[in-house]
Amino acid sequence: MTKLSLFLSVILLCSSCAVASLATATVKTTAAIITLPIKAIGAAVEAITPDNEDEENDETEDEE
Repeated sequence: MTKLSLFLSVILLCSSCAVASLATATVKTTAAIITLPIKAIGAAVEAITPDNEDEENDETEDEE
C-alpha cells in the first residue's frame, strides 16, 4: 500500500511538471510568433526610409 501511494505521488508531481513546462513552451512560442512580424515590418521600414544621418554628415563635410 505504501508503494502504491508513493507511486501515485510521483506520478502526480511529474504530471504537474509536464503541465508547467508545456505552458512555458506555449508562452515562448506565442511570443516568438507575435514578435516575428513586428521585426519584419521594422526591417522593411528601415530599408525603405532613407538614412538622414548620413545625408547630414555629408552636408557638413562639404561645407568645411
